[in-house]
Amino acid sequence: MTLGMVLTRRGVGFLVTAFVCFVLAPMMNLPALLTATALLLALVVFSAVFVLVGHSSIRIDRTFAPEVIDPGQSTQVTVTVSNLSLLPCLESHWEDTLPPGLSAEASGTLPSLGGSRGHTSRVRFTYRLQGLRRGRHRIGPLSVHVLDPFGLVFRRHRFGGSAALIVLPKRVQLWPLRPHGADNDGASRPAPQHVGVGDDDVIARAYLPGDAMKRLHWKATAHRGELMVRQEEQQVNPRAGVVMDRDALSFGTVRDRQGEWEYSAAFEWAVTATASVIVHLVRVGYVVVARSPGGALDRHVSEAHDTVEDALIDLATIEPADAPDLDVDTGERTTFVVLGRPSVDRAREWAQALSSSSTVLAFVGRGTSEEALDVLSAARWRCITYNPNDEVAERWSELDGTRSHAAR
Repeated sequence: MTLGMVLTRRGVGFLVTAFVCFVLAPMMNLPALLTATALLLALVVFSAVFVLVGHSSIRIDRTFAPEVIDPGQSTQVTVTVSNLSLLPCLESHWEDTLPPGLSAEASGTLPSLGGSRGHTSRVRFTYRLQGLRRGRHRIGPLSVHVLDPFGLVFRRHRFGGSAALIVLPKRVQLWPLRPHGADNDGASRPAPQHVGVGDDDVIARAYLPGDAMKRLHWKATAHRGELMVRQEEQQVNPRAGVVMDRDALSFGTVRDRQGEWEYSAAFEWAVTATASVIVHLVRVGYVVVARSPGGALDRHVSEAHDTVEDALIDLATIEPADAPDLDVDTGERTTFVVLGRPSVDRAREWAQALSSSSTVLAFVGRGTSEEALDVLSAARWRCITYNPNDEVAERWSELDGTRSHAAR
């Protein structure tokens, strides 16, 4: 793409001088001034043709190492410029197009390139690029500022498309805790719970009416002082669900004039919390089903399915949505939820959507009405409220508490 051709100050001076020579030639009866006029005009025209034809066919290849980074981490960008034209290209100035959320010194001098048949038709340069904000960022196209040999005409080209760099959401380290019904590895587990992998195990549980007498576990009965029965199960990895809300109204954000969602500190807090919980659960051995309304996040994180990075990439690009349907049932007995500030009606919808989970541990935006919190508590949710400037790890630690509504 070409963005236009502009005369430099020197080029304007040449044209002004040519005009003056043309006017003075008959007045002063000096034919040599007409020759000077023609020469000056010819130089300007030649320069214009040169920058018009030069850099007419350029290919840009851009790579990142690595292609996925964390906030604050840098990647090396390698840009390869190839001249596909038979004509050479003069030395010029390049500048890469960067979106908000990235930082780099992405400019420099582009050396002259030979024609496509020569061995100097390609050049490669690199620069360091730092990710500042989560997202899938498009880098490019490459702007090339071309100046003719006489410095008379300037032209700006844009070459190549854009390449995507992914900056993952921020995560914080969480520590093990014991919420109600939790085992000691840091997440809630209804008991009895599958805790190993592969072998059949015998678990003793309390006798229930209807259990066969032949299943009585006499050793456990003697030890506990009550009837206990054998429950033979195969051990598997522990499992949990993680759900993140996307409702724009709950997070207090609207679209701007360009149709982009305005920044919401609460929404970014929710993304960080969701990412941190997923990473923590997987680290301590859980299979995690991660979901969000509308399917922006829909991952089954396990050895046989998706990876943690897959889920984090989804969270890198997740955005709010207008009242999305709550199709978020994880099918897991224990579910961690990160909400904004739901209304009473929305709280009822959430309670219904996750009614199949026996244990729900939720982060809820501070400022949520008491009525909405009561709806969630009535559904046996444990709710911890947060402000966007709170530390995620501190709010996580409050899941150790015993109050139904913490830090209102």
